[in-house]
Amino acid sequence: MRVAVLNNWAPFVAGGAEHLADALVRKLAEYGHEAMLVRLPFAWQPPAKVLDHMLAARCLRLPNVDRAVCLKFPAWFVPHENKVLWLVHQFRQAYDLWGTPYQDLPPTAEGLAVRASVIRSDNAFLPECRALYAISPVVAARLKTFNGMNAAVLYHPLAESAHLRCEEYGDYVFCPGRITAGKRQHLIAEAMHYTRTAVRLIIAGAPEAPSDLEQVAGVIRRHNLEDRVRLMPGFLPETEKAGLFARALACAYAPYDEDSYGYITLEACHSRKPTVTLTDSGGVRILVEDGVTGRVCPPDPHALAEALDLFYEDRAAARRMGEAAYERMLALDINWDHVIAALTS
Repeated sequence: MRVAVLNNWAPFVAGGAEHLADALVRKLAEYGHEAMLVRLPFAWQPPAKVLDHMLAARCLRLPNVDRAVCLKFPAWFVPHENKVLWLVHQFRQAYDLWGTPYQDLPPTAEGLAVRASVIRSDNAFLPECRALYAISPVVAARLKTFNGMNAAVLYHPLAESAHLRCEEYGDYVFCPGRITAGKRQHLIAEAMHYTRTAVRLIIAGAPEAPSDLEQVAGVIRRHNLEDRVRLMPGFLPETEKAGLFARALACAYAPYDEDSYGYITLEACHSRKPTVTLTDSGGVRILVEDGVTGRVCPPDPHALAEALDLFYEDRAAARRMGEAAYERMLALDINWDHVIAALTS
């Protein structure tokens, strides 16, 4: 089968959805299909650009394609007689992020018009898909709440996992991933000011903007944490990241209302490490259950500090929860056999 994987694309921005799209193309090829990635340029500032890219997607045609797999807005606007949805997320600024600090659309006449057009168009074009899947229960629930449509949950695996391992439960908590305000690395860094133990923190990842990096660095400077918090801005090679996971005490991942459990939580599970997350981190809690596979704290640096200290003082608990996290991942049937069968049947 000739399969086109459709994803939006903001130049020089790469995150979990981009890694998922690349991995899906590779895995489709491994399973005997011809596959290609179709990147749809996308920008949301100024707001009128959203409408431009919606129209551009609707005008696109896919000759010689047997199946189209749509991941992110506005991929499902592309007409095709045999397309399926594997929803990473919609244009959240028009839905669940509206009215929050992360809205990123002005509550002006223009912003309201863009929002209305997004919702109206989603309601028109999503039903063109012959099957609807979502990467997590959180994403599926949003689709049901805002658009009245049901999607089956199809969990996303890692592209590769054989290199991930556990060597020890060391003295540092590992916090990898793209550094941006919505991932709240600054909150985890601030928690280190309130810890009682000698636990350390490593924050590693490419900053989305210089201001995001400065937000974290400013917390470290303000609290004189340079000797206990290591900031590693920039791309982290997979081998180096796997080594940091292997020797970590635990993982910290505290995004705001994440669509799914995220690659980071899944990497922690493969490395048999517990994850510290927050009550409002959304899909991360699919894999992180408080006291069982990690710790779930309110979004408060004092509560985070207590969780970090707990693992430092009780390595046996860290090991027990890390093993439970690995077992939880296996129980959810997160694998490529299941994904490819669903998307190509």
